[in-house]
Amino acid sequence: MIRDTRIIRVACQRGFVTVILCLLSLYATQSFANGQGAADLEPQRTDGNSQQGIGLPWVLEQSLLHNIALKSFPYEDRAKEALALQAGIKPNPQLKVSVENILGTGDKQGVENAEISLALSQLIELGGKRQRRIDYAYADQKQAMSDYELLRLDVLAQSTERYYQLLRLQALQQWIARRMTVEANALEAIKVRANAGSVIQADVSKMALRLAQSTSAKQRIDGDVSVAQKRLAAMWSSEVNFNRANEKLKLVNVLPTAASVLNAIETAPQYLKLLSVERLMVAKRRMEESKGRADITVGVGVKSYDGFDDGALMVNFAMPLQFSNPNEGNILAAKANEDKANEQQRLARAQLKLTLLEVHQSMMNSAKQANYITSNVRPLAKQLLEHTQTAYQTGQANVLQLVDAQSELFTIERELIEAKAAVYYDLLALERITGQSMTLVNTTNKPVVAMEQPQ
Repeated sequence: MIRDTRIIRVACQRGFVTVILCLLSLYATQSFANGQGAADLEPQRTDGNSQQGIGLPWVLEQSLLHNIALKSFPYEDRAKEALALQAGIKPNPQLKVSVENILGTGDKQGVENAEISLALSQLIELGGKRQRRIDYAYADQKQAMSDYELLRLDVLAQSTERYYQLLRLQALQQWIARRMTVEANALEAIKVRANAGSVIQADVSKMALRLAQSTSAKQRIDGDVSVAQKRLAAMWSSEVNFNRANEKLKLVNVLPTAASVLNAIETAPQYLKLLSVERLMVAKRRMEESKGRADITVGVGVKSYDGFDDGALMVNFAMPLQFSNPNEGNILAAKANEDKANEQQRLARAQLKLTLLEVHQSMMNSAKQANYITSNVRPLAKQLLEHTQTAYQTGQANVLQLVDAQSELFTIERELIEAKAAVYYDLLALERITGQSMTLVNTTNKPVVAMEQPQ
């Protein structure tokens, strides 16, 4: 009983948790902290050309309102309600009229000696069949609601993931733009030196080739951004009416601990769905058990004799003789399905624990990598490029060394972008599995690991 109460309480809370899950995710948290939350609730004008940017809360709102996958649920819900109504309908009484001894021969000619019976009977269901049907119908309705909550969470998570993909590609756009600026400036400087006879023309060609390759990469990234915008807009069945995402790809400054992640297993939508399936199987088994109990039919009526001259009262009673349980096979099948649901629940719990620990460790590894690159690796790469540029200007380094220093810096910056994106994807995976915002869980009880905020 205590367990059922806990299940019902958690299931009722989950609908609200699902809606706010991604709204309280990383980017929403950061944007509200910067006083930008209210501005993200709708597409914003970003310049005089009427271009628009969107925030994650607005994306989630549109996905909930207009996603095609969610629009069919009201019809399914009404169908389940109708089935619950059907389950509660009682058997109707039966009226039976019979006429005997008419149109015969001899004394039975005509209708003078007719015997007419008028009886009213009622089937009485025993074993609580009606209540068991109702319980099963409501359990099936709750199961459908559980499926819907899981679908809604999946839509929110998918929308968030596509939004993060757009942020990653926008960061790559900025990255390739910086690279092209550095390479273009280097090309101009090399041309000046080549015209002065300080370097050979091959140096100019080498840098021009590198700039052309970067230009090609920019075209590919721009195309990927266009595709990402279309995939994001498809989540609310719309054309692309925005040009960018408002947020930037930043590193998460707080991350959940392994303990807080594991504590959220109890509210994991997949786990709660299995609990709902278990309740459904229990209701199914009880309904099948009730069907094994025989019903009775009772009736009362009148019978007339000799052409309505005489009459008598009739009482009817009918009950099948059950020498064995007629529903034994269905009961055993329902019991097997109930045991299967229990076993799936235990297995799912173990699998969820392993998956959460793996995703959490991957997230921590990516966060540490991003912080180390920011604090140690990238400063060294910048320093190397500055020294190499100075050496090249004085003739102490060749163009190959300059190109290599540029490549080192931009390769490291690309790795930093991918590491940041990996943290976002892993954090979203944790929230998707647990049904909770992992950046705000138990904040008063030290649930998170603070990470150094990169500049």
